[in-house]
Amino acid sequence: MRSGLSAPPGPTLLVADAAADTELLTALADEGMGVSVAPDGARALLEIGRLAPAVVLISARLPIVDGVTVIRTVRTRDDMPILLGVGPQDRRQAAAGLAAGASACVAKPYRVNEVLALARSMWGSDLERAWPTVLRAGAITLNLAAYDVWVDGIPVRLPPREFRLLRILLEQAGSVVTHQTLLERVWGTSSHETNTLAVHIRRLRGRLGDTGKPGKPRLIESVRGVGYRLRLADSPTPGP
Repeated sequence: MRSGLSAPPGPTLLVADAAADTELLTALADEGMGVSVAPDGARALLEIGRLAPAVVLISARLPIVDGVTVIRTVRTRDDMPILLGVGPQDRRQAAAGLAAGASACVAKPYRVNEVLALARSMWGSDLERAWPTVLRAGAITLNLAAYDVWVDGIPVRLPPREFRLLRILLEQAGSVVTHQTLLERVWGTSSHETNTLAVHIRRLRGRLGDTGKPGKPRLIESVRGVGYRLRLADSPTPGP
């Protein structure tokens, strides 16, 4: 079952956890993973066979088929990285999961940075290539790891929401990103007014020196009623 989140193409992370929260799933999708969710152990086994995910994050306390049994079954045919989510009362399951072949245990409630760090270290260079840390388009460079932005080699400081907006636009540079997608990925909901988004886009443009003066095309173009597009250097300027 796909999570339904808007995410750029990337390796699949299967989250097998009936209690996985939207904040976790959204944050993982924002990191470039194709996130899928399995609410129970039986579905997890089906999805692992169907998707061959890059990484599996599985709760020790899954309904129908428990997490340790899922790990033991998968290990008869695959050595994919598997992270076992364990709570304070799951010491026995943690030991059994590691014995069954879990790559590592991760504490619940999940901390996104911890999950990502473990996934990166286990998947190695292939995942690093799928998760680029530096994004570039035209004069703009954004470094995810250092939280830095440069325009024509000049550093620009961005508040968190504007940094995330720019990141999403860079990931899909040259393509239109809808209002709904931007609101969901930056604010976690599409219920905000598009005026809220427009205000942040205006501020972002100002910080990037995107003035829209005659003879200087917009870096971030508005597509009326649809969304925004980060213009590539060689893209034609849209007509009136």
